Amino acid sequence: MDNSVFSQGSATLRDLSFLSPSEVGPLEYVLTDVDDTITTNGKLRPEALQALYDLSENGFKVICVTGGSAGWGDTYLRQWPIEAVLSESGAVCLYRERKVIKRYVHPSIVQQGYQERCRKLIEAVLAEVPGSKLSSDQFARLYDIAFDHGSEPPYLDKDQIEAVVAVCRRHGAATAVSSIHVNAWFGQYDKREGTISFFKDILGIDAETLKKVCCYCGDAPNDQVMFSYIPLSFGVGNVLDHKAEITEFPVYVSHYHGGKGFSQIAAALIAAKNE
Repeated sequence: MDNSVFSQGSATLRDLSFLSPSEVGPLEYVLTDVDDTITTNGKLRPEALQALYDLSENGFKVICVTGGSAGWGDTYLRQWPIEAVLSESGAVCLYRERKVIKRYVHPSIVQQGYQERCRKLIEAVLAEVPGSKLSSDQFARLYDIAFDHGSEPPYLDKDQIEAVVAVCRRHGAATAVSSIHVNAWFGQYDKREGTISFFKDILGIDAETLKKVCCYCGDAPNDQVMFSYIPLSFGVGNVLDHKAEITEFPVYVSHYHGGKGFSQIAAALIAAKNE
């Protein structure tokens, strides 16, 4: 990717060198996916961790918005220089309030009978889709069901992934496909709606203001709802690996994949803010 502007279908993805101080000036929050956006091949590399510290030390509040489990979210919040983690595709947000970690659950979730619905869905997928399996961190999830397709072998192919999605939807579950999981849940939320709800109910920031004070970084099809909602959006380089499945692209794209790409995005934001 040596050109200054990248085109994908009708979308034009801009090089980070085009990022202007006027775009960055109003920003207070950097919202970001985790898997394959901050991490690289499942690992947090030194440059990505440093990027998180650099953003924090330059006045940006980082909030992770991930399909990952609430258990991972608790770990991220305790170990990384971030403000909150919206986990399980918008189901639950862990955040600090006067040094105490609190939990916000999306109001559309009906607690009664929820786990039984999940159990029945898991049984159906495992029975109907040969090769399907739960994510190894399913035990750490509160509301989300994650079927692994690309995290641990044996991996699922496109047809198997589509079959998992079809079974989930037939059972009334919402779904999103990340770079490693098919996430399924019962509730009227996704990454976008979960973010809007948390910002309104906990931070006191309405949906229109949210779009002005936040940017978003991601890499996969399940980030499309954020790419289309947040005007200033970024993709790490591997977003182009999913171009066949993505219709809503970010505005800017980094030259590098994963954590190195995130580090490049962070550096561009900081440089534009301080210009």
